[in-house]
Amino acid sequence: MHNAFLGVKPVTIEWRENTSENSRLTFTPYSPLFDDIYFNSKDGLAESEYVFLKGNNLAQRFANLKNSKKDSFVIFETGFGTGLNFLLSCELWQKSTNTNNKSLHYYSVEQFPLKIADLKKAYQNLNLETELTETLLKHYPPALPGIYTIQIKSTIHLHLILLPIDKALKEVAVQEDFKVDAWFLDGFAPSKNPDMWHKGLLHFMALHAENNDTSRTTVATFTAASAIRKGLQHYGFEVTKQKGFAQKREMITAQFIEKKLSTPKPTLASSYLQSKKKSARVAIIGAGLAGCSTAYWLHKQNIDVEIFEQRSWLADAASKMPALLATPNLSLDHNAFSQLTFQGFYTLAQYLTEQPRMAEYTQCLQLTSDKYSQYQLDQYAQQYRERINNQQSNHFQWHQTQLNEQIISGLALPAFQLNGQTFCQSLVSNINEKNIHYNTSISSLEELSDFNHIILATGHNSLLNNLGIEHLPTIMPLRGQLTTVNNQVNIEAPINYNGQLFKTKQQLVLGATFHNSVDENIWPQDQEANLQLANTNFDLNINPNRHTQDYVGIRASSYDRFPFTGILSTQNRQTLWTNYGFGTRGLCLSLLCGQIIANSISHQTLPLTKNLLARLSPLRVNR
Repeated sequence: MHNAFLGVKPVTIEWRENTSENSRLTFTPYSPLFDDIYFNSKDGLAESEYVFLKGNNLAQRFANLKNSKKDSFVIFETGFGTGLNFLLSCELWQKSTNTNNKSLHYYSVEQFPLKIADLKKAYQNLNLETELTETLLKHYPPALPGIYTIQIKSTIHLHLILLPIDKALKEVAVQEDFKVDAWFLDGFAPSKNPDMWHKGLLHFMALHAENNDTSRTTVATFTAASAIRKGLQHYGFEVTKQKGFAQKREMITAQFIEKKLSTPKPTLASSYLQSKKKSARVAIIGAGLAGCSTAYWLHKQNIDVEIFEQRSWLADAASKMPALLATPNLSLDHNAFSQLTFQGFYTLAQYLTEQPRMAEYTQCLQLTSDKYSQYQLDQYAQQYRERINNQQSNHFQWHQTQLNEQIISGLALPAFQLNGQTFCQSLVSNINEKNIHYNTSISSLEELSDFNHIILATGHNSLLNNLGIEHLPTIMPLRGQLTTVNNQVNIEAPINYNGQLFKTKQQLVLGATFHNSVDENIWPQDQEANLQLANTNFDLNINPNRHTQDYVGIRASSYDRFPFTGILSTQNRQTLWTNYGFGTRGLCLSLLCGQIIANSISHQTLPLTKNLLARLSPLRVNR
């Protein structure tokens, strides 16, 4: 448990009243952990603007973008804190008339994220309650380790890296030619928070610095500490002392001149970091959750994409169940699989925030079961409750609900219940219908020779390998059967026990079973098992004569629960990808995994750590 949650945890701060007559702020946020304040108690806005925006000459550089070949501007910050530097950068970006059709990418590392309540108070105190702060608060991630990409505006992207600085710099999956335009070195004074000024930071800065005649990487920081100055100089930066803000005597700025560094050794995650191509044409085989999610991200990034589906409609295989449920995986140390599922769940939540009517429920009730004891659920509640920043404060609280005449108690977990086919239709709604080919089986990769990327989102059909692909990762088929009956039960939210119990429209849904089989026919014994499990656990006395319909889906599960998402091979200028093996986590993970592939193809930063990317790579099978 020493490294639980990778050292990331929500911070507790104090609000200290300002008694100075010259102060424009009523309160100042103070960190007992670092014995330091988050911003100047007299005028935090002016301090941030002076040190970081003017220190990096951002106003002029934003103006110069109009005549630049650059399509984006990159800021990298150490210490997100209240997000003040980010918000002021966004305001300046929006005021500039020369940033049209350009993008601002803002990276920020934070190990101890503030709670939403403290962020709200900070913005009230600073008189910063704007559309920008509203959007940030709406999408603010949980205090869990990971890389969270938030689209604040169409041209403004926040990449919030919740990790200790040393892990963040090793784990952020940026492209090899990734360059930073401006650095904000923040995060409390070096004497208060020495870990933030990790020696690997300067190496990372030099490795991703620009040093051509038209653009040089710049640095600004409030400190003038000798160790920081000398460190920057050692790594090829020309350092200048400047007048500090207000009563502070000095601060420093710098620009990169030159430093030759060796390229990091390749890893499994390196396969996602593609060399930049002028154009891409992508074929996706399969129109289930994985295929539609990948198509959604590719189309959003203006990449030409076509879908080939052997069945007659979207999500007509395992995704066609009457309702799908997404929940993140819980673990006491927040292990790699939990990290993946929570980030997948966050990505799904981001999408559903813009589609509020699609999700029928936003939580489920987890009862004690063969998998979860009362003690385990209590421990999960204690570990996760304070880390989940959302408006539903009852998540990870014990909750009682009435089920007919019974009162049952369970742990309220974040969850989404929705219809898979409706979800897939939404994902591809902006793609030209001519680019979605139904009743189309691909028997040879030669049929797709016009495409330079082929993505296999084939689910359990990957077992057939009818394309004759070498080294294709194999999956285990998991046959699941759901049983629906006319709704005879009043149920507030989906219930997880040794099975699942939830409702949709006028139906009660029971199941699902698990069998190692690809038989898509209805099994009477599975219907009986579903009814018996619900009746035994809840004494519901469901009348089997009111049975309406059963549904069968074949899930594709990998040997280690992690899906196979990534590059399998590249030959003849054609890259072959896999995106299958989700098991029971298809809804939870499909959007995230689709974004990973789309970002890799479009040469963008990956929304996942290198460690987790390596766990997804289909190449891991042969290692």
